[in-house]
Amino acid sequence: MSSGIERRRREGANARRTPTPPPVDDMPLAAFFAQFESFSFNANQSSNKNFDRLIRVIKCDPQDPRRRAVQEGFKDALVQEFNERFGTDGNDLSNWQNLCCVLRIVPVPDSIEQCRQCVWDTHVNLVDLVDSARTGTPVKLFASLGELTAYTLRRPKKFFPKENAYQGGLLKELLREIINPYFGKRRNGSAKRKERKKKQKAARTAGGGD
Repeated sequence: MSSGIERRRREGANARRTPTPPPVDDMPLAAFFAQFESFSFNANQSSNKNFDRLIRVIKCDPQDPRRRAVQEGFKDALVQEFNERFGTDGNDLSNWQNLCCVLRIVPVPDSIEQCRQCVWDTHVNLVDLVDSARTGTPVKLFASLGELTAYTLRRPKKFFPKENAYQGGLLKELLREIINPYFGKRRNGSAKRKERKKKQKAARTAGGGD
């Protein structure tokens, strides 16, 4: 009997750690695509493929003024979908632990700082991450930031919006500088770049350069 009680306790703890996602139809991306009556959203297809199909269905070419509005709406929906699935509070341990589960980080750390470091050390495309949470397909992980950068640059539509009115604190911590990758740890990368430029300038001065 005691073993049954203990098993139910473990199951309850796991349920609290991994929240049940809301129905797809209630999510921002599904709501965005539902605005277009002639379009049928495929929840098992990537966000970008759905968007490409939408553009073809509504016959919106690159010069069409509507296209920018549609693209902005899509970006807003991506950010809002991230918020719904992963949370917005960067100081909430359960949000970080949920990310660790999706990123297959084992064991899941018991502190925000440990979770944050493990997530930062994991290289993943954020558009793929959002899609993975919806489709249930394991998200692709990359061995290095360089590999992630190359993957994203080959797929321009997989750039996650760097600045958006709907961004929460958690998402802001995860966004990566794809075009100009930072060096060193996330928190002091900028300081290291400034110090490196300072040294380079001093070297040029000492060498008689401009």
